[in-house]
Amino acid sequence: MPNDKRFTFKFLGIFMEAINFTPKELRKTMWTVAMILLVLIFAWKLPEIISAIKWW
Repeated sequence: MPNDKRFTFKFLGIFMEAINFTPKELRKTMWTVAMILLVLIFAWKLPEIISAIKWW
């Protein structure tokens, strides 16, 4: 099968492109993950915050 190697190398190239992050993209991704976590934590604590405001 002469096309087998070519397919393997093409697939490897696509995989390497997929994981090739520039530092700018990495920072953007990390900030996105941090914001999602912040929103999830805020949503988790929201009932406590509301009850504390009601009590105050």
